[in-house]
Amino acid sequence: MTGTDSARPLDGVRVLDCTQMLSGPFATQLLADLGAEVVKVERPDVGDITRAVGPTVGDSDVSSYFASLNRGKRSVELDLSTPAGAAAFERLAADADVVVENYRPGTMAEWGLGYDDLREVNDDLVYCSISGFLEGPNRDLAAFDMVVQALSGSMSVTGQADGPPARPGIPIGDICAGMYAALSVVTALSVRDQHGGQRVEVPMFEGLVSWLTERAGRTLATGDPYPRMGTAHPSLAPYRAFETADGWFAVAVGSEGTWDALCDAIDRPDLADDPRFETNADRVAHREELTAELEPLFAERSAEAWFDLFRERGVPGAPVRDTAEVFEDPQLRESDVTANLSLGGIDMPLVQFPARFSGLSTGTDRVPPRLGEHTREVLDDDALEAVESDGE
Repeated sequence: MTGTDSARPLDGVRVLDCTQMLSGPFATQLLADLGAEVVKVERPDVGDITRAVGPTVGDSDVSSYFASLNRGKRSVELDLSTPAGAAAFERLAADADVVVENYRPGTMAEWGLGYDDLREVNDDLVYCSISGFLEGPNRDLAAFDMVVQALSGSMSVTGQADGPPARPGIPIGDICAGMYAALSVVTALSVRDQHGGQRVEVPMFEGLVSWLTERAGRTLATGDPYPRMGTAHPSLAPYRAFETADGWFAVAVGSEGTWDALCDAIDRPDLADDPRFETNADRVAHREELTAELEPLFAERSAEAWFDLFRERGVPGAPVRDTAEVFEDPQLRESDVTANLSLGGIDMPLVQFPARFSGLSTGTDRVPPRLGEHTREVLDDDALEAVESDGE
């Protein structure tokens, strides 16, 4: 994505990325999209765990998992648990702006690389730690996305009303923490001249609970848990997905005017005049009868036919795209948010930082790095010699 000049928001910012799996790499990839130089510090011979999580992309040896979270970065092999590796990292941190890590709480400090250690060599350092939980009884609990989703309430509101709770298809616990981490780093950098370096702690659990928003508000107002209703909405109707002749179509009616427009579009003005469905409160109260009226109607046409009609009439609704179809969507192709990357002979049009700036550019065309690809380029001679001697 290109602004009116070639500058990027975080040009000149150096980030040391001591993260793996999803939450941390997602955060640092956002920072790379914004222009930061991101140096990914990986364990020798092993690297980020996701390098081994298949499938690989085309004829490359890069996993699709790793490729989706590490574009635009440089890779350095360092064993931070060794004195030589820790010393080399400390030298890098002395000239860095940001450190991001998502090890088990306390691990970096055990290696002499915690915030208090590194501020001795760089008191302007922004040090961001991503973990499962803030201080409390679960502080040391393994911070897997599934665990955080279960504890946060998000699984309880996902799934069909008569079925078990479901894990959302996107790892929202990890992504939530990654977004809060990127936001926190940028915030700390913006006030560094006034307040100096900062330690930032970003939790997955507390972050995901904050995402309950209206669901939490409803619960606190009524005292009742937010209901699990599949694609339906407890306070609006019709607001759900309907099966069409060839797929699913999501309908979102949020006002009386939209309801009238829907009835006109589907050529059922009688529904608008039906006292059972006159107001949203009526439609919610008679949800099952309304669904019985609409289900056979939506089954008569394809999802795309309904989409064309709804767009023409200004009624909110859309086909439920799968993860292959979405990358063929003209909206995504023409909005200039995807990366122009090719890996192993496969095009990888992953979405880069999607917000636009009027006078700045975002995104990167640099493919994910090979393990240790930039070690010699990034480490100075003394650090490199010490690390290589330590490994012999």
